[in-house]
Amino acid sequence: MKVGTITFHFVNNFGGALQAYALQKAIADECNVSVQIIDYRNWFIRFTDTVRLFPITTNIEELKSGLKTMKQRFGRVRKMKAFIAGNCKLTRRYFNGIALRRHVPDCDKFICGSDQIWNPFLTFGLAKPYFLCFAKDGRQKISYAPSFGSNKLLSVQAKKINQYLNDFGAVSVREHDGAVLIKTLTGRDAIQLIDPTFLLRREDWDEVAVKPQIKGRYILLYIMQRDDGIYKYARKIKERLGIQLVEISRYGYQPDCVDVSLVNLGPGEFIGLFQNADYVCTNSYHGLVFSLIFEKEFCLISCKKFYMRINNLLKLLHIKTSQILNEGEALGTRYNRQAVREIIAAEREKSVQYLKKNILEEG
Repeated sequence: MKVGTITFHFVNNFGGALQAYALQKAIADECNVSVQIIDYRNWFIRFTDTVRLFPITTNIEELKSGLKTMKQRFGRVRKMKAFIAGNCKLTRRYFNGIALRRHVPDCDKFICGSDQIWNPFLTFGLAKPYFLCFAKDGRQKISYAPSFGSNKLLSVQAKKINQYLNDFGAVSVREHDGAVLIKTLTGRDAIQLIDPTFLLRREDWDEVAVKPQIKGRYILLYIMQRDDGIYKYARKIKERLGIQLVEISRYGYQPDCVDVSLVNLGPGEFIGLFQNADYVCTNSYHGLVFSLIFEKEFCLISCKKFYMRINNLLKLLHIKTSQILNEGEALGTRYNRQAVREIIAAEREKSVQYLKKNILEEG
């Protein structure tokens, strides 16, 4: 049995690389089949990834830092590529849907997901390869927890989704809102499954982690959606805990409250920073995910875009959204680690059973 997955595996983004790795490993380990990632590289994702290598900011000091750390950012890209090349099995490379249709990967079943591969904002419209439109010969199509990133679509996009999902053998999504959207658009029931990073246990991620070269205890700051106000909260947390503040930084910009700013990091180093942190301050979905996997105390600050996926995860794990840090609220998010651990374990088993049923059973 050969299984092909398709996702954002090639992006200069820690969450994208790690979820791609996690899904391939989980399928191989749990289903005992050959798995390869279809090396399709969407043109618009490549374009935006390239643009983001250059400092795009109205903050003059951040712009200066971005120009000084260009070499470090290219180093990060090399580490991302090395991680995928060293840990994942890839097909030949495809740069467009035409090439995929002409040379369909030699797989018995295809799985699209996870990540925001169904988010038209990220792919400049719905990208047909992420709906497995290249597989036309009856081979089974399955989705594993893709995300729309939003619950709002244009009417023309809604019609396309109805058409694209028509011949799927099984449909799952990452968020409850996505399941509601699928039901509304197609009449089909889509099961909600956890992000692939949760399919691996904490000890699996311990093996991936690279221990950070930081002396002493630290608070980890990881920001995806840029917001200067986050530094205000980070400073408060630093004052309360009395330990250093380490930031995983895009451009190397270092406000006075940040003690260490890290740019040239690979996925293993990223995991290691979460693994060894005393406290995490983030507005990132995968920042939240790895805070929970390593059972860290964290401060979650609202971001302006794509917050649907964070809200859905909090609801799934019964972490009240009122515990998100806002102006005037107490620092930090308290949660029942044992309860969250049990929910994740149950959701992991549910997801594994979905994969086994749809990969190993005929149909």
